[in-house]
Amino acid sequence: MHITILIALLSLTHLNLGYAHTTLETCEEYHVTFDGSELASESFDSHFITISPAKSYALTNNGLEIYLHKPEGHVTTSNGTNDKLGDGATIHSTFTLFHGKVTFKIESPALPGAIVAVILIGDTSNDEIDIEYICSEPHTWQTNVFVTDPREPEPEYGVFSTKENVDSITVLHEYSIEVTSESISWSLDRNVVRRLLKSECTRNGFSHYPSHSMRLQIGIWDASEHAGTAEWAGGPINWKKEPADKVMATIKSINVECSSG
Repeated sequence: MHITILIALLSLTHLNLGYAHTTLETCEEYHVTFDGSELASESFDSHFITISPAKSYALTNNGLEIYLHKPEGHVTTSNGTNDKLGDGATIHSTFTLFHGKVTFKIESPALPGAIVAVILIGDTSNDEIDIEYICSEPHTWQTNVFVTDPREPEPEYGVFSTKENVDSITVLHEYSIEVTSESISWSLDRNVVRRLLKSECTRNGFSHYPSHSMRLQIGIWDASEHAGTAEWAGGPINWKKEPADKVMATIKSINVECSSG
């Protein structure tokens, strides 16, 4: 994940948003299917906080829809960036987990310059485990781990990032992240496609393996602000070719399992 986005995410970790700090003793299994029912709405309200405006998401019969709204007015593109950005959704869980498995069903748009991310991010740390959908590359999805150590001369960006194959991110698929004391596994449709061992996460004598509780964060954002980020995302977004006033990703269900390590 690009440094400017990391800075924004890290600043949010210092906000008092009423998160429930989860330990092995307090971790609870959780499941929700977003089917437009009152039960699903109540579950969402009790387990998630929206950082973005209310118009950035909707609970529908099709699922939890998260939106990236087209900027208002004329958008000027220059030197690989846009002067205005789309307004996207950011949703955080009110629960955290240390070791366990998060499974979700999602479909994303194919819009160059847009990013959809479902990540685990440290509640009191910079630990981060990612699944990201680069919407200019509809046949791949990215996995990554980012953990800093204050003694490091500089952060290790992208060292543990990989691209995995999928028929299309625009089609509903089931993805999961499983974290134990010794490994992290990423799965597609219940098949493990990547396993990263803790022993593989040491660089220059520093461990880059998550060691703190993390919360779930779901978002869609416009990567057109900085040239490097826009290039990574296949952008900047060409809003002139996008007739709709917004694009969306849809999350159908979320399941959380807790484990002892």
